[in-house]
Amino acid sequence: MTDSNIEAPFDPRRILTEDIPLYLRGNLRQDAIAGLTVAVMGVPQAMAYALIAGLPPVYGLYTAIVCCTVAALSGSSSHLVTGPTNALCMVILSLTAHLPQKYGLSLLECILLLTLMTGLIQIAFGMLRMGGIIRYVSNSVVVGFTAGAGILIAANQLKNIMGVDIPREHAERFHEVLIKTLEKIPEVNPYSLAIGLGTALLVLLLPKISRKIPAALTAIGAATLLVYLTGWHDIPLEEWQVRVVRDIEPISRSLNIAHLPQLIRHPHYELTRELGAGAVALAILGLIEAASIARAVAAKSGQRLDFNREFTAQGISNVAGAFFSNFAGSGSFTRTAVNYQAGARTRMAAIFSAAWTALTILLFSPVANFIPIASLAGMLIVIAYSMIEKHRLALAWRSGMNSRIVLFGTLLSTLIFPLEYAIFIGVFLSIFFLLKITGRTDLTQLVPRTDSGFDEVPFNRAAPAPIVTVNMEGDLYFAAVEDLDYELQRALTPVTRVVVLRMKRLRAVGSTAMAILEHFWALLQQRNIALVVCGIEEELVKVMTRSGLRRRLGEQNIFYADNKLFQSTELAMARAMSIVEMERRRDEKTGQIAQAVTAVAETTARHLMTRHCIRFGHQHQLREAVWLLAEMARRTPAMETPSLFLQNKEGRLAGKLSVWRLVEEMARSLNLSEMKNLTDPEIGTRLRQNFQKPIDRIARTDLPEFKLETPLAQLLRSSVKNDLRVLPVCDDGRRVIGLISEHDLLRAIGKILEQTSRIAVTPTDRPQ
Repeated sequence: MTDSNIEAPFDPRRILTEDIPLYLRGNLRQDAIAGLTVAVMGVPQAMAYALIAGLPPVYGLYTAIVCCTVAALSGSSSHLVTGPTNALCMVILSLTAHLPQKYGLSLLECILLLTLMTGLIQIAFGMLRMGGIIRYVSNSVVVGFTAGAGILIAANQLKNIMGVDIPREHAERFHEVLIKTLEKIPEVNPYSLAIGLGTALLVLLLPKISRKIPAALTAIGAATLLVYLTGWHDIPLEEWQVRVVRDIEPISRSLNIAHLPQLIRHPHYELTRELGAGAVALAILGLIEAASIARAVAAKSGQRLDFNREFTAQGISNVAGAFFSNFAGSGSFTRTAVNYQAGARTRMAAIFSAAWTALTILLFSPVANFIPIASLAGMLIVIAYSMIEKHRLALAWRSGMNSRIVLFGTLLSTLIFPLEYAIFIGVFLSIFFLLKITGRTDLTQLVPRTDSGFDEVPFNRAAPAPIVTVNMEGDLYFAAVEDLDYELQRALTPVTRVVVLRMKRLRAVGSTAMAILEHFWALLQQRNIALVVCGIEEELVKVMTRSGLRRRLGEQNIFYADNKLFQSTELAMARAMSIVEMERRRDEKTGQIAQAVTAVAETTARHLMTRHCIRFGHQHQLREAVWLLAEMARRTPAMETPSLFLQNKEGRLAGKLSVWRLVEEMARSLNLSEMKNLTDPEIGTRLRQNFQKPIDRIARTDLPEFKLETPLAQLLRSSVKNDLRVLPVCDDGRRVIGLISEHDLLRAIGKILEQTSRIAVTPTDRPQ
């Protein structure tokens, strides 16, 4: 009876002797209380949601009994409560409101057929193990559709609050509903309006007085009592009669709800075809709702869910419900949250809520018949307002332009088009932007550092070099490789001799990608440029072998992925350098290049430079710089004070940050008059006050650039003129390749002075 991530083998004796007694002692009471709490809130909701779908309120109760029980028995979530939901009911209304007039059939029979089709589609999703498909529907689609459905629900319930009639065929378009409702303002029933607004106010205000008060049940109960005592339900229609539940269809004290749908006994193929697309949309929306709320609650409870099983369970519940006078249901956000907060332990809590709902029909149906329709509409107005989740709308808005387009595209579609089309439009927009993002392979360039490792710079931003190393990440399927070969050529320069492609993080590599890479290899061959690939994993090896690219490249130019980071890249770079060296020697031998210029005798930056230097991103905070320099100071001699050279995203020199500058910035928060009374922890607290400051605001950025051939005289002059104790040495791409410290300059000066002081001293030069 209890849920577990690992199911034990079925043993009837263990169930009778262990599981049932254990459940009765441990979880029965808590599940029964949680189920009662859900039913108290869910009964008026279920009745109101049936109104949204255009059905009498009793059918909402039937759905809350049968659909909820079947889904709980066959699902995997311990807390999910399935039943009528506002968004699904709005879609049902949009799909079926015009059908009775068009085909001359009962609205209930059309909805039962739609429910059966929806359930079968959901079962197919589950059986085909398509539980992961929901991940490709973005949060913006759900938020936009829910908000739009909330607006439509509010617009469609205005007629019930006002106590006026509007034909059902005008329920599909928001502007049509609004116009028809405004035209009925002169016919407003003041009693209905008072009941509806009063119920809405009570539903809003009662939770602020006490969370323990069942707001919806109390508000509807008060409205029912008021109408019954005043007799507003019995006055003539023209004298502002208040319609109650029994005026639509009385609720009887009976659970004889089994019903074989007429459209199953006598199929109507034209109607079935018309409902097909709508059933798919309803199935997808129902699965999104169920998966979203089940995932949210499971994140809190720590339960592991099986979404394929959950999809199947939702489908089975709708198929079963079609034979018990149910309309399509799904996981309810509000009832599931209440179930979890009330302390539900197992799936039996949802079954208990269904049992309490059935008991309500048997015991309180005479009272339920006097519930005012305007009161249910007032509660729905509040629910519709809560569906417009402002914080989730704001989050989607701040998430970027793609999220904004999906959000408002879906929202506007719900107000302009039939709801089944709005769902498809939202899903299409979501998948469109997903494909747009994944439809382009991410390219960056790796530049070898002089000490060790690589700097990653934006594509086509590296300085010209004989070896071009391109890092490829992302998807490499047919849509992502269009013009990839020409895109890669942008990194080539006149001095390029070898291209290294790092393909470690590629996914979905297919035959189209191999054809494009083979074309790129051919283009390089025409320009006498070698191609070396590295980071090749097992799946990519198979594709390269089948396509013939592996044979064309040659095994000497292919380096396979290793568990050591950048191992294959380093090997590929060694291979590339050997190719460059062989070409250089061949060019020298054939006279295609001039002989190397003889080395200059003067001291230059090349002779003084230390290769080991600390490079750091210029977008970090003071806290990170302090930690890094403190760690480096522990590992370097006391005479060598480390400095940070800041680099931008392209790896180019962006500034310098010295230890003294860091100390100076942190010491700003110290008050000299208080220093005598501060303990070490208090000093540390003061020093941390500036830890969040970006280092690019305090770094020195007016640095001169020094090349390998910069002479000593210029180094000394710039050091004095610019008050620099550490000089950065850069390559042609303005990337730091080393440094010259004040100690290096002092040693060079000492060496020169020693050489020039070696003058022979004669006896006549000695003092007399």
